[in-house]
Amino acid sequence: EVLRINHPDGSVESFTYNALGQVLSHTDGKGQITRLSRNARGLPTRREDAKGKAVAYQYDKAIRLTALVNENNATYNFVYDNADRLIEEKRIDNLTRRFSY
Repeated sequence: EVLRINHPDGSVESFTYNALGQVLSHTDGKGQITRLSRNARGLPTRREDAKGKAVAYQYDKAIRLTALVNENNATYNFVYDNADRLIEEKRIDNLTRRFSY
């Protein structure tokens, strides 16, 4: 696990981890912190940047990412077929992209 990166310009990045070795926070060279919350399986459930902008991650029972919800409650959705293939993305601006295999 990388705990710290010292850059040539003198700035420093740092990271914190959970017991599974997954990143919980990243502090960039300007001291701004991005935090990740994770569920019991280690999947990210929320990401929040230094400005308070957040994204929540939602999953289905098959542990597939089904939605990203931002701090304004705008949602980006994902739909899968029975073979676990992504077949549709519905963006925050309501544009939908479909995939076929």
